[in-house]
Amino acid sequence: MYWYIEAFKHYADFKGVAHRQAFWMFMLVSLLVSLIIATLEILTDNPGWLDALYSLITIVPFFAIVVRRIRDTGMPIWSVMVILIPIVGMLLLIYFLCLPSQPRAHLLNPRGEPI
Repeated sequence: MYWYIEAFKHYADFKGVAHRQAFWMFMLVSLLVSLIIATLEILTDNPGWLDALYSLITIVPFFAIVVRRIRDTGMPIWSVMVILIPIVGMLLLIYFLCLPSQPRAHLLNPRGEPI
């Protein structure tokens, strides 16, 4: 739950990095919350507004943590655009998100300060 809350604390931070554990724990908790909401909607014959609202609330933190995870792998930010390729793009993005973290030297400017 820590990583889920942490992702919401940094919901608009597209410049940092996110380690594998932070990303996948956010995804796991998000999936569990979504499943609970969907189950509640099915049991109460709700048309799906709660799930849509939850999706809207989590869309920015999701994209932020994906971008930070891609940065952590050492790949260019534009690698996220691979998602635009039908079917194969999603598989490639999942592969990119599973890559190990890289050294942080590429995230420093010439003076040695974080970008």
